[in-house]
Amino acid sequence: MLSERNIAMSHLRKAATAGAVVLGLIGGLPAAAQTADPPDIDPRAAEIVDAAGAFLAEQDTVSLRWFVAYDDILDGREKLTRLRSGYSLLDREGGYFAYVEEGLNTRELYFNGTTLAIYDVEEDAYVQAHIAGGYDTLVDRAAQEYGLEIPIWSVLSTRYRDQYLRGAESATYLGLTRIGGQEAHHIALSNYDEDWQVWVATDEAAPHLLMLVGTNPYVQGWPQYRVYFSDWDFAPEIGEDTFTFAPGPDSERMTLPKPSAE
Repeated sequence: MLSERNIAMSHLRKAATAGAVVLGLIGGLPAAAQTADPPDIDPRAAEIVDAAGAFLAEQDTVSLRWFVAYDDILDGREKLTRLRSGYSLLDREGGYFAYVEEGLNTRELYFNGTTLAIYDVEEDAYVQAHIAGGYDTLVDRAAQEYGLEIPIWSVLSTRYRDQYLRGAESATYLGLTRIGGQEAHHIALSNYDEDWQVWVATDEAAPHLLMLVGTNPYVQGWPQYRVYFSDWDFAPEIGEDTFTFAPGPDSERMTLPKPSAE
């Protein structure tokens, strides 16, 4: 039987991966197409998705809420939908904060440019790691040294401004629609490994993402991930201590283990 300490540690490790478990656009696009056919890319679709990637990469500060639903296929037949949701706040010069909800568990992530802290709200337990640098450094070192993925990291990373077309074999503009009352461009993309769709706000001054959907056509049941974005703010108010974790008097500090070598 797992001890309470091991259970809390397991929950803490899940915190950083909770928003990044989805495949495709959130954790890196599918590999390049495995066919010799030339890409069939609609210029209008390419222009819209390129503008969305460039716009997000150029924002110095940003906050948003996100909701993830993804499918597990059980016993090759039954489809089970899993849910995660959260909030992310990024100041590229100052730090990063996020909270993640999964079931009845809540985790908070704090990064102030020198220290990453992950807090298990229900267990009142936390871990810390020394990581000095900016957001992309946080993403790299958290993954390389601790096996952790920062929630929706590739959406916010400046290195992935061209991610929505990377590896695409085809891209089609499907027209206008509305998501939650907001007008959006609807674009469908695919390559040998995966099909995915992108919905981008029609606001030319702020062409931000509204939804992503990816489908794996080579797994029985065609599992999907669906990511919804809302409440984008490109000039959020940020308090002085927003990115620094302050444990309570009874909070338990735990050790963040590094992944074992295989």
